[in-house]
Amino acid sequence: MKHVWLFTCVLLMLICDVKAQKNAKSEIKLGSQNVKTELSPFSLTLKTGLTQFFGELNEQDMKGAVGVGVSGKISRGISLGLDYSAGKVGGQKSNFFNSYFITEYNTAEFIARWNLTRQFSKRKYNDFEIGIYGGAGIIFFSANAFDLTTNELVRFSNSERSKRNQLFLRWGNPRGREGIKKTHERIIPVGTTLDYNLSDNWKIGLDYRFYLVRTDKVDATSGQRLINPEEGDSYSDTPNDKFSLFAVTLTHCFAKPRRH
Repeated sequence: MKHVWLFTCVLLMLICDVKAQKNAKSEIKLGSQNVKTELSPFSLTLKTGLTQFFGELNEQDMKGAVGVGVSGKISRGISLGLDYSAGKVGGQKSNFFNSYFITEYNTAEFIARWNLTRQFSKRKYNDFEIGIYGGAGIIFFSANAFDLTTNELVRFSNSERSKRNQLFLRWGNPRGREGIKKTHERIIPVGTTLDYNLSDNWKIGLDYRFYLVRTDKVDATSGQRLINPEEGDSYSDTPNDKFSLFAVTLTHCFAKPRRH
């Protein structure tokens, strides 16, 4: 939670600074030539927020996450990018399971974004912009579930005997060496964004992202069972796990000099 508040404070300070310079001239003097800047198609986004889990242990215990992404526009409203995030997911269930879980994860994602405001607005400049996106990626995670009464470790996703599940098969014999620290699974991220343009180069926003995970053991629990969810027991007759990330974002749109 500390990094969330720190990031928010930095954002507020940056907003005050950027707003004070929003109406400043974009021209600078370089030797005897005037140099104007124009936006490049590339941008960098930092984000931090809270996760929420949807699965067997779904009594909420929100955890923090941070991320970074780079993207490039390919048309007025469409952009493609790569995102990386790291954080934790948590939750609990007192009925039947009497346990809580903590999962540490990292994701690598390929994202396609559609800026609805830029696509359909006739105005050249908009203070607010709304977008939607989707993509595909991989999540690396290690999940542990503990007894609510004793805090004893009761289930886990990885051990000294764990092997890597086959990435594109739901069933099959695990391969590779034993003792992996984190398993990896496919994910489908979808979400929506709301951005406010502080200036031509800076914007702040809100990002709600929903992750569909190709496994049922993100909470160290697979189905309505108390068994350890390793390898062949990673899936059950219940839906695969899902979790969300609600984040505050700060985006810098890169500029390049244009001589004239």
